[in-house]
Amino acid sequence: MGIHYLLLSLLLLLGASSFEAPQTTAYQKIFVHRGPGHTFHDVASLNPGLPVNIIERNRVGNWVRVTRTTEDNTVVLDGWVMTGYLNYDGNFALSAIPVNEAVADAEPANAQYQSTADLYAVPVISQVSRAMEGVYRYGQALGRHSNVVTKVGDSVSANSLYLNPMNRSDYDLGPYDFLEDTIRFFGPSVATNSVASRIGMTTYVIFDPLWADKERCEPGETPLACEYRLNQPSIAMVMFGPNDVRHMTDAEFAEQMRQIVEISIEQGVIPVLSTFSVHPDDTLWWQSINFNLRLSEIAAEYEVPLINLWAAARVLPEYGLDEDDIHMANSGFPNLKFSTGHDAYYGTSLQNLLSIRMLDEIRRTLDLG
Repeated sequence: MGIHYLLLSLLLLLGASSFEAPQTTAYQKIFVHRGPGHTFHDVASLNPGLPVNIIERNRVGNWVRVTRTTEDNTVVLDGWVMTGYLNYDGNFALSAIPVNEAVADAEPANAQYQSTADLYAVPVISQVSRAMEGVYRYGQALGRHSNVVTKVGDSVSANSLYLNPMNRSDYDLGPYDFLEDTIRFFGPSVATNSVASRIGMTTYVIFDPLWADKERCEPGETPLACEYRLNQPSIAMVMFGPNDVRHMTDAEFAEQMRQIVEISIEQGVIPVLSTFSVHPDDTLWWQSINFNLRLSEIAAEYEVPLINLWAAARVLPEYGLDEDDIHMANSGFPNLKFSTGHDAYYGTSLQNLLSIRMLDEIRRTLDLG
């Protein structure tokens, strides 16, 4: 497995002597990868029923490193698998598993094209920059609510099963117990009726007063300005691309996204950007790649948080997409349900997991409670 993994194993033994690796099995035959992502080469396959030990996890928690040893402690398997592929009882908690903060989410060198390699190089969940502390504090001075999250975007974000279930009391986090405090902090105040997130919305019409809700918005007010006034959020989950890619160039898209980011920052709202999933057979595949690269560039330029949904969803069936190859596939459950591995199969479940994990990163970094 290389010197990195050898040293890591030794550090785990020295620094986590009290940690007892939980044992589990896969419920179907799965591939074991060299790292936490499908771009890492396969090192083995794991048949259902064969016990393995979980020794560490990635930052999100949706990939875990497992080992299998013989009776004389000879390691015969060592690699990464998706958490959702494993069997675990109700007592299994990812909070008890050591986090590998250093391991990358992908191996870009294994990508077939440079543009996709560049996109794979973007972390699935970004760090929260110190610049966002300033944005948050400025927003507090303006009267923004620290626990209010809103959605800004097209029909992918307008999906009632995206983020909205956070305000339900019947959420089932399964192994993702470490997200409990974040659900409790943000859940009750998620803006489920955002006027800036609706079917057909694009980065152009988000600034068009004609698209504003006539009953709730003031005359001449844009959907974005109206939403920030109505719900006074401290964080906005911004999701554009699937609509825009059909109507504009990536340069035009970048210009519009910069306006959204700049206005959000000026209003004391932390904009969380997200790449979007796309099917490789889509005629707009390469344009979508360019759009996603633009999103990553803008996030880096303004030091705003970014969720790389595109990269995380590549391993899901049909890339996490529904039959129309545009919207994310729903699990069919109205509540958050991570106890049965839905995040490894359904796009909306993964999108929810990554968004909540990003909110968790923001809450912890800014010490929001």
